[in-house]
Amino acid sequence: MHPLAGLHVLNTRPAGQAAALTAALREAGAIVSELPLIGIEPREPAAPEERLLLDLDHYAGVIFVSANAARRGLDVVAGCWPQWPYRLPVYAVGKGTAAVLEDAGLTVILPERADSDGLLALPALGAVSGQRFLVFRGEGGRELLRNTLQARGATVDVLELYRRVLPAAAAAQWQAMTVSPQVVILTSPDAQQHWRQVAGADALRPLWLVVSPRMHAEAVAAGARVVEAAGADTGSLLVALQQMREQLAI
Repeated sequence: MHPLAGLHVLNTRPAGQAAALTAALREAGAIVSELPLIGIEPREPAAPEERLLLDLDHYAGVIFVSANAARRGLDVVAGCWPQWPYRLPVYAVGKGTAAVLEDAGLTVILPERADSDGLLALPALGAVSGQRFLVFRGEGGRELLRNTLQARGATVDVLELYRRVLPAAAAAQWQAMTVSPQVVILTSPDAQQHWRQVAGADALRPLWLVVSPRMHAEAVAAGARVVEAAGADTGSLLVALQQMREQLAI
């Protein structure tokens, strides 16, 4: 059975990170095109930031806000620590982020709701006065986690380990496409912004599949038809696509 048979889906995950989702979509019967809308540029920690890594075992917990933050974070930690500090709690914002960390052998604390609000609702992050946390993220990330934990009395350090950029070839790749997608998958606010930039007047033609309430609100404000998945992981996206197809008959 192919629940997505004939549905034309545009996968906008970064190059090198799109294959698993594309394969799952095609197995479900979808026609898939790929248009990477996010390029990941590594950012090396400066000397003061390296000292944060050396103090890793002094933290009450570390928080990874994306799969890319997890990949980069594991790389830089490995340069300072031969193994992960014993009993250091690890938090992930969603299933995709958790999967990267679990593949490295870490035990991960995961919220039911896959966003910063979900993390902040965890009991372990409620009473944090006097505790110290380290957040791994990309450059220019949201300040909600840091600001809220600080308001609760915690000390919060941040390591920004990569930059999100629009790939130079994205506009030409979009213009070269001969078939318009029915659904575009957007798994980050930057991808959503870049989609509007690249597609221009055509951006509102397909239905947008997004992964957070914040993205949903921005999509509605832009005038898009939008469906929100429970998370950015492949399973959540497939479930949302199947439910969307049943409800909208596309």
